[in-house]
Amino acid sequence: MANHRRSKSRKEVTELSVKELQNKARELEAHVFQLRMQWRTGQLASTAMMGLARKEMARVKTFLSKKQAADVKVAK
Repeated sequence: MANHRRSKSRKEVTELSVKELQNKARELEAHVFQLRMQWRTGQLASTAMMGLARKEMARVKTFLSKKQAADVKVAK
């Protein structure tokens, strides 16, 4: 995957459901892995893409944990 996908805005990420956030996190983990392999084999055009992908993954995981914590509070 040569081009990094544009990150979603904060508003778009907050509107995703827990299931969608879990899927997005898995996608981003796979994308980061692919970028890391490209970097190791010398095929990565820009190492900045790794940082952007990791930041997006952290953003998604943060919102996922917030939503899961809110669901637990509602369930109690």
